[in-house]
Amino acid sequence: MNIRDDLLEMIRDYTDGRITEVNPDDVLTSDLGLNSFELFDLICMTEEKYGISIPDRLLPTLVTVKDVVEYLEANVK
Repeated sequence: MNIRDDLLEMIRDYTDGRITEVNPDDVLTSDLGLNSFELFDLICMTEEKYGISIPDRLLPTLVTVKDVVEYLEANVK
């Protein structure tokens, strides 16, 4: 399982192909243009895909693509 590739595919699918290129240091909101609703929705999709729950208190720390990937790599079995 390659979490980074899965996340990039989810972002591309979620944005209907609007976002095709994603770098690890891209900020989810400013660089990728996701608004707060889209970001929340994407996090919910991620939780569902991997069968995990990301605590609300951690959401503000998931700023970049790399942050999300690292969190998932550390918490998905």
